[in-house]
This record gives sequence, C-alpha cells and structure tokens, in this order.
Amino acid sequence: MIYNIILKSPKDYTGPGYDQTKILNFVKKLGWELLPVQGSYNKWWFTSQMVEGKRYQLMKGSRYYKLVINGSDFGIEATGDLNSWSFAGEIRSEIKRMRDTKEVA
Repeated sequence: MIYNIILKSPKDYTGPGYDQTKILNFVKKLGWELLPVQGSYNKWWFTSQMVEGKRYQLMKGSRYYKLVINGSDFGIEATGDLNSWSFAGEIRSEIKRMRDTKEVA
C-alpha cells in the first residue's frame, strides 16, 4: 500500500496530534461514507460518496482507498501511487476551499 499525506504537523510541533473525530466528521461533511478497517484503530475505508443527493459507490468488490489518521499526519493509503496521490490532492483542495470560505467546523 502507498501512503500519501494530506496534511502534516510542523516538525517542531509538540502539541496534541490530529483529532480523529474532527477529521472523520470533516470527511463525512464532504459526503464520503467511511467504514472502519477491521483490526485497525486509525484506518477507515472510503466506500461511497453522496453527490447532489445521490450515493455513488467507489467500486464493487475489494475496497481500495483508506483514510489513515496518525498523531502527526493524516492521508490516503491505496495500492496505486498515482491514485492515492490524486485522491489525497482532492481532499487537500477541499480543505483549502473550505478554509477559504470558512466552512470548516
């Protein structure tokens, strides 16, 4: 699995790590449906997305993208590097857009 960071704490930051609940709520606010990865405390599968009131499954069969929340960073894990990098970039862009419009909770 390839891991691509969405956001990372500054190197000299010594405060508390990322808040899982806030990150999960934010990703759900973007319309994503998440399912915990069995046997893991910090990983969730992306299963579908709600777009304009309609739910779209990412893919049938095996799951592909995982949200990973660590203490100092969070990102996307997937088998393909380009796909993981691209998906992480999409979420990073949404974070920036929501920050700019002050929609972040």
